[in-house]
Amino acid sequence: MTKLTRRKRSKSFAALSLVALVYFLPAQSHEPLEMKRLQKSVDMLTKQLANANTKVRRLEAAMTKSRRGQNPGRVEGCDVGDARANVSLASGNRGKGNALESWLRANGKSCSPGELTQLKILAKELFYDRPALELIELFSGSR
Repeated sequence: MTKLTRRKRSKSFAALSLVALVYFLPAQSHEPLEMKRLQKSVDMLTKQLANANTKVRRLEAAMTKSRRGQNPGRVEGCDVGDARANVSLASGNRGKGNALESWLRANGKSCSPGELTQLKILAKELFYDRPALELIELFSGSR
């Protein structure tokens, strides 16, 4: 067996280190970068979807208001779509419940029994039972 000189050992070590570096480094660094890029894409698409849903709710509310304005025979009633739009703009169940409650205080007196039933369903969807449901019951009892 021949003895490796110091120079040959250092060249061999450098070559082996270079091969290991080229082989292992891209695999380790590429995956987290790809995951970060995908996560940013998901976050951006989630925000775009939320904005689109908000625009749809606003358009539904505006369309319902314009339809109600065109029907002069209808004297009584409220805009449940407007209530849904206000609730969808709030964040968290507590905020959504508060939005529904304040909308009911402002508009609940003009709601028909059928519309109050729809609002009751909305309140139950939010798992926000107490204040909003009490207001709905109050308005239902006054009819």
